[in-house]
Amino acid sequence: MKPPTILVADDDPTILIAISCRLENAGYRVCTTQDGYQALAIARREQPDLMILDIHMPAGSGVSVRQRIEAIDEITAPPVIYITGNEISQSTIDQVEHHGARLIRKPFEAGELLANVSELLALSPV
Repeated sequence: MKPPTILVADDDPTILIAISCRLENAGYRVCTTQDGYQALAIARREQPDLMILDIHMPAGSGVSVRQRIEAIDEITAPPVIYITGNEISQSTIDQVEHHGARLIRKPFEAGELLANVSELLALSPV
């Protein structure tokens, strides 16, 4: 059985490398990008089992990436973990919760991220 594919999109290269290394060490296949536009292209090509999206990125926020993916018929929108180091509005928090996504604030512990990944993948038909 092939490992689940996780798309990670964050404009901070340090965070991107740290997350992808942790996920790869845990046995996941990881695709990365630093902007929302590329996240859409990768999601179309790779059809990830889960996405970890920074809320604030160039060329599209994590929330807008999720919305655009939901509009693409040939892709089943995977579960999402949003990450952010910035303050976010209550409406954004409500939108995240409405879609059953998770929100993790930076800085975070690797264990917290891995636990959320594991839980969401277990709930999702992979």
